[in-house]
Amino acid sequence: MNNILEVKLRYNREKNKIPVVYLNLRKNDYTSVANVDRLISNLNTIQAYYRATPALLSGCLVDVHYNDIIAKSKRMSELLKPTGQSADDVIVGARFSADEPGSENHIITYYVSHDTILQAKEKLSELRRFLSTELKDKATPENFNEPNNSFNYARYSLKKTVLRKLVLDCSVIASLGVPEIKPESKKDTLLITLFQTEISITDLLEKIGIDNMSYTSYGKNTLSVRWEIYEQLNNKIPYMISMVSSDLAKISLDDNEPSVKNDNMFIPDPGNEPVIGVIDNLFDNTVYFNKWVESTDYLDCFEMHSRKNADRRHGTEVTSLIVDGPTLNPWLDDHCGRFRVRHFGVCERSISISRLVKKIQKIVNANPDIHVWNLSLGTEEEVSKNFISYDAAFLDNLQANSNVIFVVSGTNDNRKERNGRLRVGSPADSLNSIVVNSVRRDGSIASYSRNGTILSFYNKPDVSYYGGDYQESERITVYSPSGKVQEYGTSFAAPWISRKLCYLIDVMGMSREVAKALIIDASAGWDYKKSTYKNRNLIGYGIVPIDISKIVSSENNEIKFILHGTAQTYKTSNYAIPVPKNNDDKYPYIARATLCYFPNCSRSQGVDYTLRELSLKFGRVKPDGNIEDINDNIQDEIGKYSNERKSRSEFRKWENTKFISKLLKQNKPLKAYKDRLWGLSIISKERLGTSMRSGLNFGIVVTLHGLDNINRIQDFITACSIRGWIVNEITLENKLDIYNANQEEILFEDN
Repeated sequence: MNNILEVKLRYNREKNKIPVVYLNLRKNDYTSVANVDRLISNLNTIQAYYRATPALLSGCLVDVHYNDIIAKSKRMSELLKPTGQSADDVIVGARFSADEPGSENHIITYYVSHDTILQAKEKLSELRRFLSTELKDKATPENFNEPNNSFNYARYSLKKTVLRKLVLDCSVIASLGVPEIKPESKKDTLLITLFQTEISITDLLEKIGIDNMSYTSYGKNTLSVRWEIYEQLNNKIPYMISMVSSDLAKISLDDNEPSVKNDNMFIPDPGNEPVIGVIDNLFDNTVYFNKWVESTDYLDCFEMHSRKNADRRHGTEVTSLIVDGPTLNPWLDDHCGRFRVRHFGVCERSISISRLVKKIQKIVNANPDIHVWNLSLGTEEEVSKNFISYDAAFLDNLQANSNVIFVVSGTNDNRKERNGRLRVGSPADSLNSIVVNSVRRDGSIASYSRNGTILSFYNKPDVSYYGGDYQESERITVYSPSGKVQEYGTSFAAPWISRKLCYLIDVMGMSREVAKALIIDASAGWDYKKSTYKNRNLIGYGIVPIDISKIVSSENNEIKFILHGTAQTYKTSNYAIPVPKNNDDKYPYIARATLCYFPNCSRSQGVDYTLRELSLKFGRVKPDGNIEDINDNIQDEIGKYSNERKSRSEFRKWENTKFISKLLKQNKPLKAYKDRLWGLSIISKERLGTSMRSGLNFGIVVTLHGLDNINRIQDFITACSIRGWIVNEITLENKLDIYNANQEEILFEDN
């Protein structure tokens, strides 16, 4: 086996050199007088609706129904543009249409003034005159695009740029309307999110006669209400409702009896082992491993009455796997050792999501030394197709702004009668977290597994692990307050990944970005595109290897190296990666690469959730200086075009994990382009602006698989060193020695 390498590259920082393009129609797009008339009619209907509605807002919420999944650069820019602002400045939500998967289109909600709507009608009237006079009622790429066509713009009241932008806007807009969003099912308690406007929740609800004792507000625009309050909101201000979801997280447990009640389990006293945080139900301090756990019953005052006789089973069982899982399940020995746990019992069997979020915030802030947190709580209700759940969004932004990573269970399907698979429950739709689903011992999908794929294309769950199943022979051994129990569930798959992450971060000293990339890369391997991909909605990128050594090493004919850095400019790149050649001056390798980062996110942006995009390219550097990407990524190449639907599907645009690979059909060595080497580039884009707001850390794992089975890792190390790059061989033994040395207490003698 070869050791994994840490290569400290020097990156180039490049500005955006893509030239400004003409305001032209795309191929097959058009704008006609009929389109314009339809949009004028839509605006008339919107005006009539708000005239007939009590004037609670100063403006109007307008849904723009696009005819495709629309790229940021192709969004409407002129039609509903307020004076002195851009159209993007007034976006308050985004969702998908209710069409079949693969055919859904964007619906983006804008909050604009009544004057803006009036101006939009005037703009459309002038555009109609332009189309009729200059283009025989229809603009197409052939008769409209520059520089092949020119028109007498001076005869119109709108400037040339405005007219051309309006033609582009109308080519992508199918219709305009008033927002109307319904819950998918009736629930006793709901989390309602309202569109952000100038009016506060308190003032708005007071105006419609709902007193502040009838709801609890969270943040600027989210409240927890009973069903009857939701019905009042839906009757009086339906256009204000942006998101509706359940406000209850539960702990999933079956009714198993302990198989061993009075066993004699032994465990040594803890030493300097790393600490994992667990947020679950309460912990039982009488179990054999209690010295390894610092337990806090983190209950509210009104919950304390149930503390004495509270159910402590689930939290105790989850923590037993983190502390001593390999002793309880020798076949799952990951060689990570034991871990200490700081356990926070936040509930007994259920808790409102809004209260859970508040508790997590306080707990994580008070424990900055903990980097890995295990969360095996979830909702039974499916997550929405159109927005990220409240608790998942909280976790995402917590991780974007703190040096922590959450491991979240993929939730279980607990229905007695099933018709198809449920989508996962929250917070398993958290993008920055590692979400874990379950498989059986043979690697097949567990019976209770739920479907991922979040907001139509985000790859969730991230990975899968052994979480047991209904049959006794498939179950995982855990330790409950009354002894050993055979259990199953994603709750018991997640702790094993928490162990591995903590080992990589706290023992081996890796960044969380690199640690997450290593976990995902090892799960995907070389089979992801060939076989795993078809079941990605159930097992993610694949099953994580049991032994930690499989994650931090490679085969003798492979070179695996990790990179980390910070994206601070439009492009972060290196064009001199010295992949070894064979005697025929060719590259005898196939390659894969995994990129992970933790972007800020905005729940109010709906399906356009992540606010930062890092696009990865890796491959040979061509004679023109561009990278021949192993995933054929043509995004951002001059003269190339990829629509938003394809970019999201094939290149995972806006997703915070990128896994790219290319398995050649004949697996022949690749030719070298003269003296060119291999290159890597990361292109950064902001969702809500054009300038870079701050640096964003990333971690990358690259694996080169030698087709001729020759071990050239030393050649690679030497070539990197010649370039002045620092190359570190990472071994489990060395990192463990360093960790132990750092944990030693130094005593100074008094003089």
